[in-house]
Amino acid sequence: MGVRLTLAIVAAVTLTACSSPTPAENASQHRDVKSLLAAVTSSITEKGSYRFSVTPPATGGGVRAPSRGSIRLGGEVPSMDATTTRPVQTDGEPVELRLVSTSKDTAFVKLPATVFGLPADKPWVKLDRKVDDDFTTTVLGFHDVVYQQAAFTTYHLPVMEAGGELKLTAQINGHTRYSIGVDYQKAYDTLKDEGLRAEVKLALDQKVAGSTGEIELDENGLPVRITFVTAFQGGQIVDEARFTDWGSDVTITEPNPAEISPRS
Repeated sequence: MGVRLTLAIVAAVTLTACSSPTPAENASQHRDVKSLLAAVTSSITEKGSYRFSVTPPATGGGVRAPSRGSIRLGGEVPSMDATTTRPVQTDGEPVELRLVSTSKDTAFVKLPATVFGLPADKPWVKLDRKVDDDFTTTVLGFHDVVYQQAAFTTYHLPVMEAGGELKLTAQINGHTRYSIGVDYQKAYDTLKDEGLRAEVKLALDQKVAGSTGEIELDENGLPVRITFVTAFQGGQIVDEARFTDWGSDVTITEPNPAEISPRS
């Protein structure tokens, strides 16, 4: 989980607008973070599914690997089916990985047969959080980085609600952008979930006091973009995810057991 924790700090909860929008002249629909996030959560829960894409920033730090996929809400945790590109061998070239998860404790990765010599009819490997080896830890780290950005209800929204303050609202081409400043110490003191508190504490331990997040909503109140920008060690970390196809027909299931290679 080290990869996830590091990116949780770095990606944390910061967003800046790509341009300098004019503040909305009319009173904003949501006057505080709590009402904003409650409305967003209600809207996306009603839709139940969406597609996402993450593109590395042109400059600055942040997530360096692109990813895309789908999220299905309504289970114990959001289910994810995503594709990303990462090296999985020391000094190896990046390869396409498909990552699927429907529960907290396990995930599955589909690997190219050429990487580890897997049988062509068994390209999947199960990743169990109880297993502590380099491969499992590394690939689960890849999964968690994508998951945190894609399934934003599990990390970004709770941390924003716990430590956020609405700073600016602007209308841009029919969309509404909300800029939120997040105080990590306030978030840490407010959060009840120990996993989230641990990730926020990691940010605090690295002297990251807070960040600013931007949520862009369409005319239906659904997120089209969430961008995070965090000042870290003299640089700037930028992470951005975009969301489309709300309420689309998305089915996410674990791979067929017959297609899963056993771990040696």
